[in-house]
Amino acid sequence: MGFIGGDLRESFIGRIRGADPSRLLAVPIDVGKHSAAALVCDFWGEIVAPPFEFELNERGFQDFALVVARVEAERGAEWVRVGLEQAGHFHRPLQARLQTHGLEVSMFNPAQVKANRDQDLLRSLKSDATDLAAMAELLIRGKGRSSDSGDEAIAMQSALAAHRRRKVKARSVLKNQVHANLDLVFPGLSGCFSRIIHTKAGRLLIDEGLTPERVRRLGPERLARFCFKRGVVLRKAKAHQIVEAAKAAFALDPAISGVHARLLGADVRLLSRLDQEITWTEGELAEVLPRTPARVLTTLPLVSTVRASNYGGAVGDILRFRHAGQVYRLSGLVPKLYESAGKTRSGARISREGKVELREAIVDLGEALRQGHPDFARYAAELRSRGKHKGVVRCALGQRANRLAFAMMRDQQPFDPARW
Repeated sequence: MGFIGGDLRESFIGRIRGADPSRLLAVPIDVGKHSAAALVCDFWGEIVAPPFEFELNERGFQDFALVVARVEAERGAEWVRVGLEQAGHFHRPLQARLQTHGLEVSMFNPAQVKANRDQDLLRSLKSDATDLAAMAELLIRGKGRSSDSGDEAIAMQSALAAHRRRKVKARSVLKNQVHANLDLVFPGLSGCFSRIIHTKAGRLLIDEGLTPERVRRLGPERLARFCFKRGVVLRKAKAHQIVEAAKAAFALDPAISGVHARLLGADVRLLSRLDQEITWTEGELAEVLPRTPARVLTTLPLVSTVRASNYGGAVGDILRFRHAGQVYRLSGLVPKLYESAGKTRSGARISREGKVELREAIVDLGEALRQGHPDFARYAAELRSRGKHKGVVRCALGQRANRLAFAMMRDQQPFDPARW
């Protein structure tokens, strides 16, 4: 018949069925920047070791381990379940150290801990003690997901993919700032190109800091020679268009324009460094990918190193999941649902309760397959013909792409167009 709570609950009950709750220990840990707080209780909820603090270093960990070992010996513990609240990046070194020490670690989302605290009407009474109590109750009830297996290649893939994602987002913000300063230094220049930063000629004009006055003095022919001497071919029609834009450009105050020109130069140099960093990261991902289960995803149409690494790094150990639906649920792409008294109110919005990086990777995978595989393209066209919103189409494509990617990673079978 199954269990309320699904697979995780079934696994948990299998561990505790018939055991003495006084010999099952819960150890919640609330991580801070330089230190952490913990307590030890049994599965009856009786506190065995009251809340204590320890430093987040090897010396502090040994103090923590001594407390846990003492309680284990006193109770003759059969199982010690450690709970760790995700706290940005601060929890990760402790998580790794707990695993090397041989302790079983379950991870909690901060929102999960907060919701459990709120159930005890402690919404506005947050403290280390109340957070530890909330996590202890979650541990005793079997909540929380076990941490990744610690595969080195998958961990490297996840870190590199996250690094690239941050740099790409920073580059997008910086590009907007470059366009803003460019419009003040040389009004109208960006209108001469569809994507000025992505063209050699446009990038050269920005790098050289050409102002409307200087372009007017050069004229079309000398402007083309100017670019040619720097390794960029500027066609005659484009040169005339740029000169005409310079003639029509507003004349800003030279002092103000000069300030923005210097800012533009600094932003362009930073943009170049970001481009180099992203390129380097993609090279590192290409080296790591063959050692991870996500390598098989590169056999999909339009899915190369970056897309495969983003999905593989966000999923982690594929063996943690029994089916693709669990991965999709973890992404937060499932639609919101409210049901009461036999009436259901569902909305088009997604729950967003999950991993942002996984959500982005699944949607991107679906978009790639829409462009690269006719079946996905037909499916998207069918949904649009039925009046489905753009966001709904993207989620539906992502769900189908996720099922395919999950099966390929689980079975390590390359994409077979005929079978699909």
